[in-house]
Amino acid sequence: MEMQCDLLISNFKNTKTIALMKGTIEHISDGSSPHCGGALKLGFKKAFELKKQERGVRLQCSNPSCEWNQSPALYSSVGANTYCPRCPVRRSRYYMLCAGCGTRRTSGYAELCEGCGKRFL
Repeated sequence: MEMQCDLLISNFKNTKTIALMKGTIEHISDGSSPHCGGALKLGFKKAFELKKQERGVRLQCSNPSCEWNQSPALYSSVGANTYCPRCPVRRSRYYMLCAGCGTRRTSGYAELCEGCGKRFL
């Protein structure tokens, strides 16, 4: 319970808010408010999901000889491009891929991966 509590409140800056949240979680978890148990579970689940999304993923070029294929690029380097801006345009253009799940990037999903839903770093 302590680890989940720390994870849930890790972004809080104010010590009073942290103490208040810890007290509330302890109060709910000791069984004094059984009707709040579902809300507590849902809160922890949402906190874990948000923490996972914060990590995000980088973008990777589909060209095996491109340096961004071996070491994926940051979103700020690629921008809204669906094709790799580093690879010269010859016969074919190389798509940018999500380095996490390998889904090809499309223009409709600028900052999020269409496959895994994670935010690009």
